[in-house]
This record gives sequence, structure tokens and C-alpha cells, in this order.
Amino acid sequence: MKGKLPITEKIILESDESQWRLLVDGLINTLKTTALVTLEKELKTVRLNLVITRIYPPELYEKKNKCSLETNGGRELSMGLTRARLFFNNYLDKTTWLFMGYIDGENRVPILITHYHEIKITIYTQKLKVEETATFFPDPRLN
Repeated sequence: MKGKLPITEKIILESDESQWRLLVDGLINTLKTTALVTLEKELKTVRLNLVITRIYPPELYEKKNKCSLETNGGRELSMGLTRARLFFNNYLDKTTWLFMGYIDGENRVPILITHYHEIKITIYTQKLKVEETATFFPDPRLN
């Protein structure tokens, strides 16, 4: 694809858990797959070629959520909403998959993908130019 993608957006992976497990289990070194991204401004959908180098299924990585929410409704409302948001984040993370890889093309663009299995939404984010690849992905195959 030529042109700019949004830095962070919803994505539809054209692969499934059976393929993801091949990489998780070490049966393959990388997963080449495609994904669809809808560009709202242009009213079109584009297909991306992705190379996934690392996948963390929900059972293999630890997550600890911290939340802080402020509203104009007062301290007690903010605290209650913070607790609800923290509960929701923890609920989602129980079945969340994490993917690391890159958009394959003229330039390899590092990409982080989070698949929220419970609500069937997948989101990607690209490495920003001001971010270091080595710290965005502590994966030597991407640096």
C-alpha cells in the first residue's frame, strides 16, 4: 500500500488462532498474514501484508492495569468510574493476544497489534519516528 495509515486504528487480521499457535509453539519462525484496515477519511479498505515475529497469547504474559480517571462530576464519581474502568480492563486482558511484527513493504514499519478476543476487536499501533525500534520492540529480529 502506498500512502499513510493512521498511527493507531482497528484492524481485521486474516488469520486465526490455529495459525497464531504455530508461532507461539515454535513450529514456525514468523507468520506472514494479511489484514484489512478501513480508512474512514477515504472511505476505503486497504489490505496490508504483515510479518508477525512474536505472539503472546493471554496465558503467557503478565499484565497489570493502572487507571486514573478524572471527571467534572466530583471525586467520588471519578473514583467509581476508575474502579469500573480497571475492572473492565482486567476483564478484557484475561483473553487478550499481543502481536509484534511489521508491515511488509518498501520500508518495514514496526507494528504492535492487540487482539481483544472477548469483544472481537483488534487494534494496531505503529512505531512513531520519535520512538526507538529497540525499545518499541525488544525483539532483535525487528531492529
